[in-house]
Amino acid sequence: MGEFVVVESGEYAIFGRINNVRIPERERLTVEPRLGTEKEPNPVGEIQLLATGNFLNGHVVAGVQRHPRLGERVFSAHPDIVAWFTRGTPDDDVVSMRMARTSGSEVDIDVVPEKLFGRHCAVVGSTGGGKSWTVAGLIEQACTHRAKVILLDATGEFRTLSCGVTHVHIGRTATPDPDSEEVSAPYSQLTENDIFALFKPSGQSQAPKLRAAIKTLKLLRCEPSLGSGGVLKKANSLRAPFGDAYRKHSAFVESSVADFDITKLARQIELECVFTNDRKDPLRYGDPSENERSYCIGLINRVDEVVNAPEMACVMNPGTSKSITDVIGQFIEGSKRLLRISLEHVSFAHNAREIVSNAIGRRLLAISREGAFQQSPVVVFVDEAHQFFGKTLGDEFSRFELDAFELIAKEGRKYSLTVVLSTQRPRDIAEGVLSQMGTFVVHRLINDKDRAVIERASNELDESASAMIPSLSPGEAVVIGVDFPIPLVLRMRTPAQPPDSRGPDYQTYWRNI
Repeated sequence: MGEFVVVESGEYAIFGRINNVRIPERERLTVEPRLGTEKEPNPVGEIQLLATGNFLNGHVVAGVQRHPRLGERVFSAHPDIVAWFTRGTPDDDVVSMRMARTSGSEVDIDVVPEKLFGRHCAVVGSTGGGKSWTVAGLIEQACTHRAKVILLDATGEFRTLSCGVTHVHIGRTATPDPDSEEVSAPYSQLTENDIFALFKPSGQSQAPKLRAAIKTLKLLRCEPSLGSGGVLKKANSLRAPFGDAYRKHSAFVESSVADFDITKLARQIELECVFTNDRKDPLRYGDPSENERSYCIGLINRVDEVVNAPEMACVMNPGTSKSITDVIGQFIEGSKRLLRISLEHVSFAHNAREIVSNAIGRRLLAISREGAFQQSPVVVFVDEAHQFFGKTLGDEFSRFELDAFELIAKEGRKYSLTVVLSTQRPRDIAEGVLSQMGTFVVHRLINDKDRAVIERASNELDESASAMIPSLSPGEAVVIGVDFPIPLVLRMRTPAQPPDSRGPDYQTYWRNI
């Protein structure tokens, strides 16, 4: 059961898997001589035909191009034949990656990067299944060529990579890492939607005041003389100077960039709480409105808390540290092959980690749309992707989609920007994103909901291959995809620098002294 066979059919080899072996009902007694006549049983095997190979030109295609005739010979598939159907005819002149070995043999599987990364890739599996080792192995193989790889390291476990790599980390560490540079993700490189997602204003009363305060502070960036102390006091002031300056700088004020002094935001929100018109003079703003201020007091306190939170310093108070946008630009133009961006020191509070990673994805997509990757394709690895993909922040009145990586999955391929997502919880990834994945490397998955998501996202995963997924051993994976003619169990390559994904050492710390 599960063994591969080859059916000879003229110049074609038809590749299949044994799905069922049974003895016909009329011959069942022959296996128990005491109960029946002593004859040789004639078991019947059922083979699922998967792919067709041409002996003459070496081409392999999924499906059956020519059905075998009665009496055709069936052979057990040699590991070299299995490798042929997986990788196609080897060619010494093409760039290829040594990805894995056939399970139970020493035959290497070399795959061209177009098959693996060309249509995006997903590496999924439960904890301990070998997912992180697969990611590290793929990165190492990519870096043996003139590749450009960016890794978003959610936990810091890939700090062991050393193949032409630039290590940076966002946020301040308790113990400085000499091999990694501290960088920032300044709020000025976020968008207005990111700011709203960070501060979560209620849609009915707080959101309009937050939007008005942001526009006022952006206007003060252009015309500082309008205000005093970095803020604009609107109560009882003339409307004309503000309106004239707005019309002059409307393109900047209405843009999505968050280029303003965020330390003044809480105070400016409070100053926006005024009546629209003065009762006696319509050319002026009205008096301060205590009702509006009471509605916004929660937002004002939240803004003040987030802006001054120590864990948010890498966003709100970046200081002189280099921005991640500048680091990405230098990496794209430089000779290094791997940029590892560690997010382990970015706080989970206030959704900072999701917002920062989304900003990185949005920046990469913007660069790709300018054509920067056409001559140098970029592959982005996103570890623990369930933390970043498909996130929606806010409430029913104001929802903010963090969809940068979803957009990369949907349109990045035409700009030579592809993504490899790694997750232990595929059910938390939107099925619309998974359906864009051309290749799946599926390690052991125990949860039936996770397996069902993969089955729906990939038409190439048949029932017999799906049945193997819960029983895969660590390091084994089912590789399926549009460019792979057959789903196949492979033993993934062991990386030269394994990630630091060890669990706690109970023997050391639980030992009685």
